[in-house]
Amino acid sequence: MPLPSRLHAIAQLIPPGSRVVDVGCDHGYLAVWLRQQGGCLLVIATDVAAQPLEAARRSAVRAGVTSGISFRLADGLDAVEPDEVDTVVIAGMGGETILGILLGAPWLTDGGHRLFLQPQSKMPELMDFLARNGYQVQDQHLTEDSGRLYTILEVTAGHMESPQGGKCYVSRKLVERGDPLLETYLAERITKLRRVTAGLKQAGNEEKLAEAMAALHDLEKWRGAKQS
Repeated sequence: MPLPSRLHAIAQLIPPGSRVVDVGCDHGYLAVWLRQQGGCLLVIATDVAAQPLEAARRSAVRAGVTSGISFRLADGLDAVEPDEVDTVVIAGMGGETILGILLGAPWLTDGGHRLFLQPQSKMPELMDFLARNGYQVQDQHLTEDSGRLYTILEVTAGHMESPQGGKCYVSRKLVERGDPLLETYLAERITKLRRVTAGLKQAGNEEKLAEAMAALHDLEKWRGAKQS
């Protein structure tokens, strides 16, 4: 079963032999692909709604993959026991929704779990939450799907300082690795932040404006360094 690029990028990062839960599995494409490849021992596919979960079951039947996948109707990780999995995928959701799911599963900071998070929005809020709640961003990856850029955060338990400025959007490893999509990602973030700062100036929100300006300054500096 072919995977959308944004999910294929996550699948490529999951080590063989992992026991995975895909939270908000939608049509179950990632779960089915992981079992088809034979590298993952178990994949738990969860969704908060019955209809997409049933669609995921049908995807598994069509692909001839019915063993090694458990389908569970659940809000977040409510139906998953800590010792069942070692890898957690939360993709295709807003940053606030992701942090809400993490908040409901404090056992994720026990040191035995690796998380792959693909936030669609609210990166600064999610990064701040991770820093304040016992998580550490080990790496960041970029991928493109249907003309849209996606970022993947590879997260474990640990300690990190709450990111400030441009570090809310771009990790040190991403810059050091020279990701081929980094230039496009920086340009995209800069454009959005310029719009945000213009709106904050009009609204007179000095605190949020200072935060946005700091991030914008960093991103413009890093982009300039890449272009020079």
